[in-house]
Amino acid sequence: MPKSDISTKVIKAAKKGTPIVKFGNGKGKKTLIVSGVHGSELSSQVASMKLINYLSKKKNIKGTIYVIPFVAPKATAKNQRFYNGKNLNSIANKKGSVTNKIMLFAKKNKINAVGDFHCTMPGGNPGKNIIMGTKVPTLKSARMAIGISRLIKQPYKNYLIAGKEYPGALEDVLNLKGIPAVTCEVKTPHGKIASGSITASLRQMLGFLKYNKIIT
Repeated sequence: MPKSDISTKVIKAAKKGTPIVKFGNGKGKKTLIVSGVHGSELSSQVASMKLINYLSKKKNIKGTIYVIPFVAPKATAKNQRFYNGKNLNSIANKKGSVTNKIMLFAKKNKINAVGDFHCTMPGGNPGKNIIMGTKVPTLKSARMAIGISRLIKQPYKNYLIAGKEYPGALEDVLNLKGIPAVTCEVKTPHGKIASGSITASLRQMLGFLKYNKIIT
C-alpha cells in the first residue's frame, strides 16, 4: 500500500473498526466505494488505498465520495475470507451484520451509487475481470454496469432480479432498497495479489467515479 500520512491514519482507524474516508463537501451526487467484504481479497483493498491517496490530492471532486477500504479489518489482517466464520456477502440482509450496517449507512446518507469491489479466483465464478449489476428492481444498476464497462473496456454481466442469484449479497440488498449498486471483480487468487490485479481494480474504481461524474 502507498506509504503516506493518510495511509497511516486509515490503518490506525482500522484497528478500531471499519474505517470510512470521506472526500468532498457533502453536496452533489454521493457515491460509496467498498472493498474487503472478503478479507482475503487483497487486490481490491490495496486499490482502495491507492484511490484514497489519489483522491486526497485531487481538487476537482464534483460531489461526495465515501471509501471503505477494509470492511472487516480483522479478517483482512489475518488474510481470512470470512469474518468470525461468516460470509459477509451473504448476510447483508441480516440485522447487525457489518454489511447490513453499510447498507443502512448508504440509506441514511442518501448515497446515489455504490461500487462493491471484489477479487475472483482463476477458474472460479466469475473467474475474470468483470462489472456486474442487476435490472430489477433498480435498472440504474444495470445501466451503470454497462457504462463502466464501456469506459474501461472490461466486460459486464447484468442479472435479471436482485437477490435471486446471490441472496444477502451487499450489491443485491442495496439494489433491493433502491440504491443503485454494482459489483466489480478482478481475477487473482484469494490471499495473493496477481500481477496487474491492483491496477485493474483501481481502473474499475475510477471508471465508477467517472461514470457517476464525480471526477473527470
